[in-house]
Amino acid sequence: MGILGIPAFATGEESPLSRVHINQLGYLAGESKIAMVSSPLGLPFSVLNAETLAPVLEGMLRLAEPADAASGSDVWIADFSILNATGRYILRVEGIGQSPPFPIDTQIYSSLIRQVVRSFYFQRCGTALPKKWADSWTHPECHVADAAIYAASPHSATVKPATGGWHNGGDYGKYTVNGVYATGLLLLLHEHFPEAFPDSSLTIPESGNGRSDLLDEIRWELEWLLKMQEESGGFYHKLTPLEPVKPVPPAKDTEPRFLFPPSTTATAGACALLAKASRAYAAQDADFAGRCLQSALAAWTYLETHPPEGGFQNPPNVRTPAFSDDDDSDERFWAAVELFLATGHSKYHQAVMELADRRVPLLSASGYWGNVMPLAVAAILDDASQAFAETLRQEALADLLSLADILLEKIQEDGYRLSLQEGEFTWGSNGAILNNALILCLAGRYRPETAYRQGAYSQLEYILGRNPLSLCYVTGIGTHSPLRIVHPALRSANSPVPIPGLLVGGPNQFLNDGALAKMFTSASAPATMYLDSEESFSSNEVSIAWNAALAYVAVYCSAL
Repeated sequence: MGILGIPAFATGEESPLSRVHINQLGYLAGESKIAMVSSPLGLPFSVLNAETLAPVLEGMLRLAEPADAASGSDVWIADFSILNATGRYILRVEGIGQSPPFPIDTQIYSSLIRQVVRSFYFQRCGTALPKKWADSWTHPECHVADAAIYAASPHSATVKPATGGWHNGGDYGKYTVNGVYATGLLLLLHEHFPEAFPDSSLTIPESGNGRSDLLDEIRWELEWLLKMQEESGGFYHKLTPLEPVKPVPPAKDTEPRFLFPPSTTATAGACALLAKASRAYAAQDADFAGRCLQSALAAWTYLETHPPEGGFQNPPNVRTPAFSDDDDSDERFWAAVELFLATGHSKYHQAVMELADRRVPLLSASGYWGNVMPLAVAAILDDASQAFAETLRQEALADLLSLADILLEKIQEDGYRLSLQEGEFTWGSNGAILNNALILCLAGRYRPETAYRQGAYSQLEYILGRNPLSLCYVTGIGTHSPLRIVHPALRSANSPVPIPGLLVGGPNQFLNDGALAKMFTSASAPATMYLDSEESFSSNEVSIAWNAALAYVAVYCSAL
């Protein structure tokens, strides 16, 4: 164990398993199977039957990258792709060590996918989580006083109920822009894999109502989002206290919480999401779908009379995250796309084309809460009626494939087959990796080429343990996963382990918290700068947006 009881693999201390890096969830029969090994030499390896320890395959390591900058060591590949017999195995490297046991099977991702998507239930705000649904991670209802409209003198603020929705992650704030991106990814997941989450598949309170459990969970966030709209049609940017709260169980967080002024970014993103939702729910609940569409139309009216304001800024006495985005052109574009798909009205198609002319290329970076353009591009390419101008469709596809090809080039040149390079291990690096994987998934969907699918799969395998720390970054999954995540709700639980299925932020070479700064220096290898510690909020917190990206990528890769 390391300091503060942190497992050695999370502190950079030497571990018997730290030099053989595998996908701890296991490998799909019929797909490529590689492990990464930190070694100064090319050595023999063998794959053993985990029960009998008899060797079933032998080979030699192949050099992937000498002096890999991200990990600080030479990286070698153990390729055992020819092994397809289902069973449990161990990878042993002579003179280095061995992996924990792992399966090869045709169905290894179902448990991961269920836990990742079910984790959104545990983020529900404004309600109790009883044992029937929450297992050991129960708590009484929380944040039932949300919220008051922020005023210069907060004690005179007007009360406007805004209960519900999901906690953002490690804090209890609720941010429109991050919620929009996370929910947009989950709606995209439902569109592309509509049978993946049938009724009762997630074991949530709505299970048994004859509807998709995924759509039921998404609706919890959408109902809150509808409350975030003011009479003008604009959407409040966020709902938080004035300052971050101390880590307490959710039901004990009684700090006053406020709605902060609308922003055009939040309004445009919510407009797009609710227009998209109106189509997703039309068949099962016409009234709710109608509410979503009416809200989206009102938001568009607001946007027509409110030019971009340069990004939301916190008032001087507010210190919770701002989620400021100074460019709302991607959100406006996505809103116009979704409104055209929802209504067929030509004025929205005209808006799409006008906004497209201002963005060249349409898509040049992977998505996150501040860049929703991948969701807009997917909506255009998914349109079966081909109602959009063909020039726009071709431009969208070309830009998507161009970005995917750039990511593939990075992956092919990297020792760990990773889409991040030294200098890119920022706060939330794991989220960035999965948003890169999302681009590759979309490219593979619209142009089915093996390289795109394998590139996405490689990013997922990094998250699941094939990384320099031999750590699966998803709680409750694999042999070694985070135990001390930044999530105060766990402190009210009756379990020593965290809620399963939560993705942590991952290595952060910019040392944005004191715990990281104490443990590492600027000379440390970037992909190792992570701590499994409640003190390390910049490497060990969680986010609904990161989990949504993981959910999409895991479902896509399980269908390879």
